[in-house]
Amino acid sequence: MNNVPPSDASGCSELSKPRTILIADDSEMVRAKVRQALERETDFEICGEATDGVEAVAKAKELTPDLILLDVKMPRLTGLEVAGILRRTQPRIRIMMVTMYAEELNQKLASRFGVDAVFSKSEGVTKLIERVENLLAV
Repeated sequence: MNNVPPSDASGCSELSKPRTILIADDSEMVRAKVRQALERETDFEICGEATDGVEAVAKAKELTPDLILLDVKMPRLTGLEVAGILRRTQPRIRIMMVTMYAEELNQKLASRFGVDAVFSKSEGVTKLIERVENLLAV
């Protein structure tokens, strides 16, 4: 019996493929800071970035990330609208809402839109990395 894990078109074992993350935030500075921290501190791969809600939906469909870090307040579609769309169309993608308004967006409200976690930007990148690692460990 062959116990070799299945591989994708690149020949990479499914077990060795890095977990992928899509960053969706309208602030270039926030996207750059999050990308830099995750690339420096984790083995996760940043597969793409989106600058608004419509682009976030399109890139999630194209890239099928393991996790999307989704800003609440974005142009064209809000983060909650994007989360609702993704939960219906791509239910396996984990969704973390990243916001400056965590006190306004409680976990109960977010879970109605299919959000797996809510993170306050004020907690900083060290806590963000911990939360991302916990979400992707599941």
